[in-house]
Amino acid sequence: MPRISAIILALSVSVVVWAQSGSSTISGSVKDASSAAVPDAKIKIVNLDSGVQQETVTNEAGLYRVGALVPGHYRVEVDASGFDRISRGPITLQVGQIVAIDLTVEIGKQSESVMVNEAGPLTESQSSNVAQTVNRQMLAGLPLPNRAASSLASLAPGVIMVDPGTGTAENYPVFTVAGGRVRNQTFVLDGGNVSNAVGLTRPQQLTSLPVDAMQEFQVVANNYSAEHGHSTGGIVLMSTRAGTSEYHGSLFESLQNDVLNARNFFAPTRQPIRLNQFGASFGGPIRKDKTFFFATWEQTRQLISDTTVSTVPTLMNRAGDFSDLRSSSGAPVLIYDPSTTSGTSRQAFPGNRIPSERLDPVAVAALNYFPLPNRAGTATNSEAVQTRCIAIYGWGGWTIS
Repeated sequence: MPRISAIILALSVSVVVWAQSGSSTISGSVKDASSAAVPDAKIKIVNLDSGVQQETVTNEAGLYRVGALVPGHYRVEVDASGFDRISRGPITLQVGQIVAIDLTVEIGKQSESVMVNEAGPLTESQSSNVAQTVNRQMLAGLPLPNRAASSLASLAPGVIMVDPGTGTAENYPVFTVAGGRVRNQTFVLDGGNVSNAVGLTRPQQLTSLPVDAMQEFQVVANNYSAEHGHSTGGIVLMSTRAGTSEYHGSLFESLQNDVLNARNFFAPTRQPIRLNQFGASFGGPIRKDKTFFFATWEQTRQLISDTTVSTVPTLMNRAGDFSDLRSSSGAPVLIYDPSTTSGTSRQAFPGNRIPSERLDPVAVAALNYFPLPNRAGTATNSEAVQTRCIAIYGWGGWTIS
């Protein structure tokens, strides 16, 4: 049969993020040496990667809280009247994480400061989430099918991967979380919901970020807080990368083709396959410690094929001639004329041939879509066709943050 070609083109809609907002939080308390609360203490949260600072003050109970932080490395500085300045860092903050940093200040001169560079491991005491974070090091170092970053959700306990996202124009992985229903997760990107409102007809994720555009993501399997809803199958919190105080960029291309693949045992030749994924990323400062940019671009071009052997009508069958149709035992298989049916009796067509005027024109037209046989048949006079199906996918996208 002639080669059957199916061309499917899909262009992913890019997501443009002009102002990045995270989902992480640093909170805690400020006390003096006698464990008394220190109100109105100035708190400064400094992002060590970009230099961006956020400030707040403690309340009458000495408590503070700063939210909407992006993942990264931070330093917490405390400046209270009558006490030595104190700072603690670096503190590594992950996506969706709520970290409590309690600080104790000593009575002294404001011109003196205490820097705490090393401390015990942080304990996330502010949340009951059962979650697993996939950080930037994992994204950069682990193999990814079709560079679908969220396929690494399988690293989280309780996640069962159904499809890692290969061979589909959407490039979405399909998985279950903690026994929940497939395709029933809520996806959050930089604090905003990016879940599909259509329902269960396709993966819930609306956008598939390029690997170079994703900083990290977290799979919350159970016990998620009240701020998360609309899901009985887990929460996936994603964070995009942002520019820093230094310029950084990358170029990449990955490929796969039939030269690198083994031949299918049942196919006479290697089937054509092409997979080219390429892109770039670049980010840095626009205004030092104030404004930053980060842009990524990625494109995928994929050609896949498959060889199948199917049973099709013979040339005689297509004309209504079934005179040589046989059963597996070699006995003729009769074709009965429905117009001769009377009770339980009926008559076969003469010579087991259906007159051309009795053929349904719709069925005759449908036969044009059946491939012609190109291989020898069997003892039952059925013939076969070997076909090669080729599908071409192409998708791409870009992000700016």
